[in-house]
Amino acid sequence: MTIEQQIKSKNRFKIGTRWLTLLGIFALSSVGGLLFYLSSLDQNSAEVTAPIITANRANVEIKINETGIVELGSQQSLKSPGEVAVERVLVKVGDRVVSGQQLLILRNTQEQTSLAEQESLIRQQEFTLLRNHQRVKEAEKRLATAYKQVQERVKQQKLEIQKQQLSLARSRQKIEEAKQRLAADQKELQNLEVLAAKGFIPGNELQQQQAKFREAQANLRDAELEARTQMNELQRLTLEQQRPSEQQNNVLTALSELREAQSQVNTSSQELQRLQVERQRIKKQLQNNIINAPISGKVLDIKVKNGDGIKFGDVLLTLGNPTQEEVKLQLGTLDAAKVRVNQLARVKVIGPNPQTFSGRVRSVHPVAISTAEGLVPGQSPQAKVPVTVQLDKPSQTLIPGSQVSVEIVVQQQQNVIALQLEAIQRSEAQPYVWVRDNQGKAQKQNVTLGIEGATTVEVKSGLKPGDKVILPPPETELEPGTPIIEGSLIDQSTDSAPKDSK
Repeated sequence: MTIEQQIKSKNRFKIGTRWLTLLGIFALSSVGGLLFYLSSLDQNSAEVTAPIITANRANVEIKINETGIVELGSQQSLKSPGEVAVERVLVKVGDRVVSGQQLLILRNTQEQTSLAEQESLIRQQEFTLLRNHQRVKEAEKRLATAYKQVQERVKQQKLEIQKQQLSLARSRQKIEEAKQRLAADQKELQNLEVLAAKGFIPGNELQQQQAKFREAQANLRDAELEARTQMNELQRLTLEQQRPSEQQNNVLTALSELREAQSQVNTSSQELQRLQVERQRIKKQLQNNIINAPISGKVLDIKVKNGDGIKFGDVLLTLGNPTQEEVKLQLGTLDAAKVRVNQLARVKVIGPNPQTFSGRVRSVHPVAISTAEGLVPGQSPQAKVPVTVQLDKPSQTLIPGSQVSVEIVVQQQQNVIALQLEAIQRSEAQPYVWVRDNQGKAQKQNVTLGIEGATTVEVKSGLKPGDKVILPPPETELEPGTPIIEGSLIDQSTDSAPKDSK
C-alpha cells in the first residue's frame, strides 16, 4: 500500500469516528430527555392521600368562654337592721320557705321609747301646721279685699280715661269745623275785598265780613286751647293709672303676707313629713325585729343562733329560689362589649364528661368594676363587667357557690355551609379550598367567607352542600389535577410525622 493510500484510509477513519461521536451524543440526549419526561409524568400523576370532608349545612358560632359561680334565682342575704340580739331562729339550712314566712325574731327595746317620743313631736307639729293654715286663709282674705279695691280703682280710671278721650275727640272735631269756617270766611273776605276795591259793594259789608273772619280765628284758637287742655288731662289720667296707688301697695303687702304664711305652711308640712318618715322608720325597725322571707325559696345558709348579739349590716341568713338557677361571671371589657341580653349561653360543670345546660344572658352591668382580687403586688386592678346568665330550667344538680364553665354565643349563623378552618387556604388574596372533582382530582375553588368560629367558618359562596373538600397534607403542595386518595385525619397526622433517618 502506498503512502497516499494510507493517508486516505486514515482520513476516512477520522470522519467515521466523528459521525459515531455525534450519533452517541444525540442518543444520550434523547434518552435523557425521555427519562426526564417520564420522571415528570410520573411525578404529575403521583397520587396523594389526604382527608376529605363534605361541605354540609351547620351552625357557625362565635363564642366567649368564661368561668362563673352558680347561684339560685333571687339569691340574697338578709342582714341585721341594727344592733340587736337574736331572740329565736325559726328555720334551719335546707328548709323550704314561702314569701312572708317568719325566719328569725330579734330584740330591740330602745326603739319602743323612740317611737313614743316621735308620736309626741308629730302631734305638736300637726298643731303648728293647723295654725299656719289658718294664717294662710286670713292672708288670702286680705289679698282678695285689696285686689278688689284695685280692680274698682282701675275700672274708675278706665272710665275717666275713656270719657276724656271722647272729649278730646270732640275738641279735635271742633278744631276741624273751626278751620273750615275760617277758610270759608277768609275766602269770602277776599272776594268782598276785590268787589269793594272796584266799588261794587258798600264799605260796611266788607267790615262785617272782616269782623266775621276775626271771630272765626278766635273760635279756632279757643278750640285748639280746649283740645290742648283735654290732652293734658288725658295724659295726667294715664300717668296716674300707671303710678302705684295705695290700693296696689295694699295688694303687694297682702301678697307678701300670703307668701310668708304659705312658706310657713310648707316648712311645717315638710317638718311633719320628716317626723312621719322617722316614725315610719322606727315602726319598720320594730317590724324588722321579725325577719320574714322576702321570697319563696330555700334556706341556703344561717349565720346566727339564739342569743347572738349582732351589729347593723351583719348577715343573718341566705335565701334563694331553687326554681331558678343563675350563673354570675365577670367578663373583660372587650368581651363584655360583644355580649347582649338574651344571647344564648351554655353552662357546663368543670370536670370529665360535663353535662351542658342551656340558658340566656339575663343582664349585663352597664359599668365596669375594677377589682384587685387575684393580682400580685404591683399589678394594676383589672376592670371587669358583671354578667348574669339564667338557665332555661333548673338543673337540680348544680350546687350554689360552685364554679362552672360558661359559653356565651355572641354571634351565630344557622343552617349555613360550614367548613373546618384548616380547609381554608389563605396563601392568595382570595381565600380558596381544594375540592375533589368527579375524576378524583384536586381542583382549586375560590370561596367567600362569613363569620369564623373557633373551629369552623361560614362559606357564603363557592361551595354547595355535598362538595368534597380536601384537607391538604402539610408536607405536600397540591396542584390542580393531582389525583387524590381519601384518607383519614389519623393517616394525615401519621404521614406528616417526621420519619427516623437511617
